[in-house]
This record gives sequence, structure tokens and C-alpha cells, in this order.
Amino acid sequence: MKQKIGAVLGIVAYVTLLIGVNFYHKAYPVSNMNDEIHLKLVEYMETHRFEAVEPRIDSVWDFVPGLVGAEVDYELSYNKMLLNGEFDPSLIVCKKIDYKEDPEQFRERPIYKGNEEGQYVSLLINVAWGEEELDKMMTILDRLGVRATFFFEGRYAENHKNQVLKLYNDGHLIGNHSYSHPSRWGGFTYDQYVEEIKKTNDVLSSIINEPIIYFAPPAGEFNDRTLKAAYDQGMYSIMWTADTIDWMGGSADVLISRVMKKLEPGALILMHPKPETVIALEPMINQLKEKGYQFKTVDEIVQGTRPECS
Repeated sequence: MKQKIGAVLGIVAYVTLLIGVNFYHKAYPVSNMNDEIHLKLVEYMETHRFEAVEPRIDSVWDFVPGLVGAEVDYELSYNKMLLNGEFDPSLIVCKKIDYKEDPEQFRERPIYKGNEEGQYVSLLINVAWGEEELDKMMTILDRLGVRATFFFEGRYAENHKNQVLKLYNDGHLIGNHSYSHPSRWGGFTYDQYVEEIKKTNDVLSSIINEPIIYFAPPAGEFNDRTLKAAYDQGMYSIMWTADTIDWMGGSADVLISRVMKKLEPGALILMHPKPETVIALEPMINQLKEKGYQFKTVDEIVQGTRPECS
């Protein structure tokens, strides 16, 4: 009798084990399951899921872009670690969680900053002069592995096509900073704004063979006509959060201090190709990295992507 009961219990235990293993593999569909990696990975997943944040109109900042969420891709992460033989956070693969709202519906509104829920900043470099300084900035950015957004005046781009193309090929984003940077910008008609924007788009697109989507108005000056002109050309209007005010002068330390006083998650940091800006660029980037910030281009800010999940 005891032998029969023992046999029955053994069968029950075996069936239970089979069901458990089957469930285990269905929940986490990978081959050659390693319990230690699995348990550590599941524990990691519980504290590394970030919900998507919707884009919104803010009472202070106007249009604030959204930010996609992120979660760990268990199967891809586990299989990479299995090949490595142990749990390793550097091998984590994440996948995005999309937000619901389409940022296109807010395109006619100016953008001063990215979403504050992510530790990201973006460097904006407005270019209407400074050929030698721009070359030096390109070298620094390349060495530090940082991509920025360069807004070009159309006249400058026409005469420096190789610079524009090199920046584009190096992974930087190219934007529009009007054609002639006119001093009377605020008094232009709608048609004059369209002419300045479209002419520059044509110049830049002919160089990089891509549409130009982002517009930085001269001196940050805009009105309803400016915004509509950019919108009608399929563009977003970009402002800034923190300004080096390098055009006014100041040492490299002063430029960095101006930025740090205005720094916050999602900050758009404005500068120009000036000698002191070149000196300030590397220490500024290093300080931002030390504070835990990652760098995005403006399109990544507006779309709310997480570069680590792309």
C-alpha cells in the first residue's frame, strides 16, 4: 500500500514539475534556462520599468514633448547573458513603451525644453559665422561621443557646404536658422518669414538630401506669423532652456556657470561657435556627464525617444 501511495505521489510530483517547467519557459521563452541569471534578471526588471509620459501644453513652458517608456526585453537580455555565462547589467536590452498622443498636434507651438522625466539634455549650436571655431567644436564633440543640433543660417551654409555635410555624416542634426538672420526679423510679414525659412530649407536639403524639420528663429524672436510660417513648412520651432549668452562675451567659466544655473532635465542648451565657447565646450560636457545627463539631438527630444532603447 505504501509503495502504491509513494508511486502516486511520485507521479504527482513529476507532473507538477513538468507543468512548472512548462509555465516557466512560456513566461520566459529562452533556451537552456540558467536559474541564477533568470532570478537576477527578473529582480532587475521589477525596478527598471519606466512608464511613458504624454506630451502636453504647459502653463509655463508651452509645448513639452513626451517621453517613451522603457522595460527590459527579457528574452534578448537573457540570451546575451547566457552566452556570457553570468548576469551582467551592461548586457541589458530594453524595449520602448509608446505614449498615446501624437506630438504633431502640438507642432505650431514653440519648444523650450524636453520632458523633465528623463536625464537628458540637448546642445543647440546656432551658426551664422565662426568657421574655425565650428571646426574645433566638431572635433571636440566627435572625441567625446556627443551629438548636437546645428541650426545654420542659409547664407553661411551656401558657402560652407562641406562643413554642413560633415556634421550630418557625423550624426549631428541639421536645422534652419533663417537665411539672412535679419535684424528686422520681428517686423516681417508672414510671406517674408516663409521666404527666409523655405530658402534655407532648400539650401540645407540640397546638401544633406534630407528634409529640414527644425527651425530656430534668429535671436529667439517669434510671433504668431513666425510660428505659422514654420508650421506651414512642416517644421517645429525650437527655443532654449539654458543660454550661454556667449555672443555677449565672458570667460569659459562664466559660460558654463550660466548654463549650470538654468540646468534641469530636458534642458536645451544654446551656444554659438565663439572662441570662449570652444574652450568651455569640453568641461561643460564633462560636468553634464558627471551629473548623470545623456545627450540627445533635438529630434530625439521632440519625439521623446530613449537613445538607449533605439
